[in-house]
Amino acid sequence: MNSADRRQHARVPYGAWVEDETHEAGLRFFLAENLSVGGLMLKANGEIPAVGHRVRLRLVIENESRVMSVQGEVVRHAGDGGFAVAFTNLDPVRKAFLADLVGELGHGEGGVEI
Repeated sequence: MNSADRRQHARVPYGAWVEDETHEAGLRFFLAENLSVGGLMLKANGEIPAVGHRVRLRLVIENESRVMSVQGEVVRHAGDGGFAVAFTNLDPVRKAFLADLVGELGHGEGGVEI
């Protein structure tokens, strides 16, 4: 079974900068490539966090008019500096925020499986 077959949530393109607030040397920024209610794919411009590394990410939407901090864990590495983060400990408010955002980005179509 490949990773696309295991996905539980539709993914939508999401081209935003995401902050990792847990790095010991201060904030690190990653470029998001896609987003789902369950996690997101990020691209590092340097060192890629290890699989199992726990992160606290700050998602910024619409020029900081909406900001949400979420916890996650690096679950796999992809080619070209990419890595996947699965969200953890999502409360109902964060789940609703992510569902609304995915819906907006998918233009009501629910996104695409990739």
